[in-house]
Amino acid sequence: MVEQRVKTGLALTQKHLNFCDENLRKAEVNFRNSFVEKAIEYYAGHLNAEQNARYFEGAFASKAQQKVEQIGKSLGTGQFKIAVELALISHILASQAKISGEDFRRLRDKCEYDIRRLEGVQKFEEAYKFQHSEDK
Repeated sequence: MVEQRVKTGLALTQKHLNFCDENLRKAEVNFRNSFVEKAIEYYAGHLNAEQNARYFEGAFASKAQQKVEQIGKSLGTGQFKIAVELALISHILASQAKISGEDFRRLRDKCEYDIRRLEGVQKFEEAYKFQHSEDK
């Protein structure tokens, strides 16, 4: 249910109106009324913080959750893009590779071992040296 607004004779300086307008987006609102309402709720919560510590805990938890979700989405998008590029490279290489099934399985096992040992990504230079060495 939307609460009914009451018109009042609130007077603000031009400086405060400008401050309000400059921060609408940061407050995630589109109108001055909404900004002022949020500001009043925040300040009243601040004034009553000692009696109501849960106000700030809730506000912090909500913002923290938004940031974590935003980071998760960003990481997920990045991983998707990397996976697409890796699939493309895999298909290009597979179309040109002359390698037996047994050699492929041994190479996959070696790659899995190396990645676990290195705890990350192997450098191209290391793979190049291995592929061009006599003892592979």
